Amino acid sequence: MVTTTSSIRADRLRIAGAPQPSGRGAGALSRAHVTALTEHWLHDLWVAATTGHADPIQTGPGIALACAGSLARRESGPLSDLDLELLLDERCTLEPEQVSLLAERLWYPLWDSRLGLDHAVRTVEESRSTARADLATAAAALDVRCIAGDDRVVSRLRSVLAADWRTDARRRLPELEESIRERHARNGDVDQTLDPDLKEGEGGLRDMTLLRALAASWLADYAHDQADLAHHVLLDTRDALQVATGRPRNKLVLEEHDAVAARLGVDTEEMLRRVSQAGRTVARELQQTMRRALRARAPRVGPSVRRPDLRPLGDGAYVHEGEVVLGRGADLDDPLLPLALARHAATLDLPLSPVTARNLATQVPDLPRPWPAEARAALVALLASGRPLLVVWDTLDDAGLIGRWIPAWEAIRSRHQRNSVHRWTVDRHSLECVAIASELVDRVARPDLLLLAALLHDVGKVAGAGDHSIVGAEIAATTLADLGADPETTATVVRLVREHLALSLLAARADSSDPAAVAQLCAAVDEDPDQLDLLAALTEADSRATGAGVWSVWRAERSQLFVTAARRRLAR
Repeated sequence: MVTTTSSIRADRLRIAGAPQPSGRGAGALSRAHVTALTEHWLHDLWVAATTGHADPIQTGPGIALACAGSLARRESGPLSDLDLELLLDERCTLEPEQVSLLAERLWYPLWDSRLGLDHAVRTVEESRSTARADLATAAAALDVRCIAGDDRVVSRLRSVLAADWRTDARRRLPELEESIRERHARNGDVDQTLDPDLKEGEGGLRDMTLLRALAASWLADYAHDQADLAHHVLLDTRDALQVATGRPRNKLVLEEHDAVAARLGVDTEEMLRRVSQAGRTVARELQQTMRRALRARAPRVGPSVRRPDLRPLGDGAYVHEGEVVLGRGADLDDPLLPLALARHAATLDLPLSPVTARNLATQVPDLPRPWPAEARAALVALLASGRPLLVVWDTLDDAGLIGRWIPAWEAIRSRHQRNSVHRWTVDRHSLECVAIASELVDRVARPDLLLLAALLHDVGKVAGAGDHSIVGAEIAATTLADLGADPETTATVVRLVREHLALSLLAARADSSDPAAVAQLCAAVDEDPDQLDLLAALTEADSRATGAGVWSVWRAERSQLFVTAARRRLAR
């Protein structure tokens, strides 16, 4: 079948939408076919515009049609835009009028194809200047390839772009970091957003391009196996989205979830989980690689080989280049060691080295079940660290430690809640709740109970669960038994998990002047004033961690009226 300007869009969709072999790499095979088809069609357009035209143009040396972006990287989606450049150098013998005529003959059929097109006519030096003006643009241009014409022009551009990138990246990395931060603020994150932007969001395809570019700067490298697998998940999802909608979309909106999941051959929850974990992996690798690159760019003074600068923290933990690492003096036979290093990192608001976390996971024995009291105390201390907990917990989770400590965590990891009220996945919401609860511990007699309840309050949001509060209470009881909690702690936390919505629902639906409603709240806390304080703090933390505007002034005032009425009743 011959591909024409009028059929190229449909042909690309047909290839991407055709049944593919199952397993890893199937999506890559489809993208390779789309790439080959597109390049062949573009080459035919070049021939038709030059020697194959009724008024032929003999291009000669020094001019070429080049591609950048996803086509250059051979990862073009079925409806991805084409990023093309008619590239010239000083060896080109064509008159300016002939160059303009050639450009017209190329661009007009491309416009007629109904594919998105970004095009330009530039010399090598002009293209180089454009890339140097913006580091994000330069990073995306590193893969430029020749479609037709004189490949030496494109090779020359590719060489100067690579050299400029290595020079400029060392000097201008803070500028790149700021532009990345601004883009993430505009587009949200792939990990947590219910309608993620698979391209521009934090942890999306644009970040993967920058990750590869940072590696090309020779300043730092990344974990290729993990990031590349996540990259393929994002590419496969983008391709399925474009096939399902027939549009060049990169934003996976709620209305398209089921259709995209069907294209991928999985249920919707599994599709969202995979996308979330892939986004989290890419975002993590970019953050860590950028941090190492920023450190590496600093000029070294003194001997070329230096002893590591290690600041001891105790427990065999050290601060090294802005991370908490494992060092001399660590007792690798101590199962409490991972908790000790995590607590040091969170206390100092520093990341725990991923390499250290993986070493801890593989070299340190598991904690016994039930946990000893000192392990449980170390966990509570970690939970009390506030927002620094989030980064440290993610590192521990990525290393596999959280799932070993709290097996129920596996079922809520990266689990989307699929409604517009909840900002976060279940696991992230739980951690946000803990971080906020740590700000409220002065309101309760037993901060440890509040923190444990915050961690476990939504653990029942698992596949197939009915009332997640009831299911969660059962799971919390098992978890607390594993953690070695005493009967009083277990009973209180389980009750808080089971009743964590009681105050919120009463505040929204009932009147605090109604004795029956107040009695219902008192029963939910087992007629205990201390448990009432715990439930009030948990309710506020849960609401604030849900999303913007959930803990409104109205809700806060209504909740306080109920708490005040319940205190009066319990004081009789």
